[in-house]
Amino acid sequence: MPTEQQLLVGAVMEGLVDLASMGIDPKDSSLRDDPNPMRLRTYEDEHLLLWYQTVPHRHRVYLKRVNV
Repeated sequence: MPTEQQLLVGAVMEGLVDLASMGIDPKDSSLRDDPNPMRLRTYEDEHLLLWYQTVPHRHRVYLKRVNV
């Protein structure tokens, strides 16, 4: 993966980690109200598509796959 795309993925992941630490999902708003908070989620914009999983009790986000 080219450096520019690596930087973009890194920036998006930092944002997802920040949101997860606050209990927020970018699409569904609250992780606390989600009946299945560890489900596989997607984030997409015009440049990339990420599949990720949040683990609220660990305050972590695991990146599963990236399509650029």
